[in-house]
Amino acid sequence: MFTPDQFPRFVLKSYFTLLNRTYDVKGHRSLPFGPKIIAMNHTSGYDPLYLPFVLEETPHFLLQDGLFTIPVIGCLLKETGQIPVYRGTERAKDAKEQACAMLREGKTIAIFPEGKDVPIGQRIPAKTGVVRMSIETGAPIIPLGLYAPSQYLTPLNFHWHGSPRSGAWQFTGKSYMRFGAAWKPSAQSDIHAQTTELMDRIYSLVAEAERDAQCVSHTLLNLIPQ
Repeated sequence: MFTPDQFPRFVLKSYFTLLNRTYDVKGHRSLPFGPKIIAMNHTSGYDPLYLPFVLEETPHFLLQDGLFTIPVIGCLLKETGQIPVYRGTERAKDAKEQACAMLREGKTIAIFPEGKDVPIGQRIPAKTGVVRMSIETGAPIIPLGLYAPSQYLTPLNFHWHGSPRSGAWQFTGKSYMRFGAAWKPSAQSDIHAQTTELMDRIYSLVAEAERDAQCVSHTLLNLIPQ
C-alpha cells in the first residue's frame, strides 16, 4: 500500500518515465535542514514537479485554489498537504497563516513570489508575502531558478474558469533547476526592496540555468557529424 506521500511520487515518476522527461539540478546538496521557504520563478512551462525528488522532505506548495477542484489532481494535492490560495476573497490570508504554521513545525514551504505566470523573458513586481513569512517565522529563503529550453515547450490555449488562458507546458525533454544560497531578510529593512532583491537572486539563477542548457545544446551539436 502507498502512503499519502508515496502515491503522488509514483504518479510523477511514471509521468516522467513515460514522456522521457529528465532534469539537471545544482545547489541542492547544501540546503539547510529544518524549516525553509523555497521561492522560485513562475514562468509558463517551467514547472517544479521534480522538487519532491530533489528534497529529502515533502515540500508544501502554495497553489491557486482552482487546482484543488480538478478531479484526481485535487485529491493528490489535498492528500500531500498542499496549500490552496483563495485570491481575491476573505480567505486570501489563510494560505500565509497556514504556511507560517507549517514552518514553525519545521516543514518546507514552496512558493512563487510573482503569484501568477509571467511571460518568458519578462518580469513583474513580486508580492511581499515570502519575505514577510521569513521574518515572522525565522525560516530562511532558498531562491530557486527554473528553466526549460524553448524547444521543449508546447504552447497551450485553453479556458480556465470560463476565461481564455494561454501558456506553455513541457511534455518532454530536460528541465534545469538551480538552487541559491539560503538568505534571511531583515525586519529592519524595507520589505519591497528585499522582495526585489529576492527576485534578482532567483532570476540570476534562471540565467545560470539557461547558460548551462545552451552549453549542453552546443556540445551536442558539435558531436553531430557535419
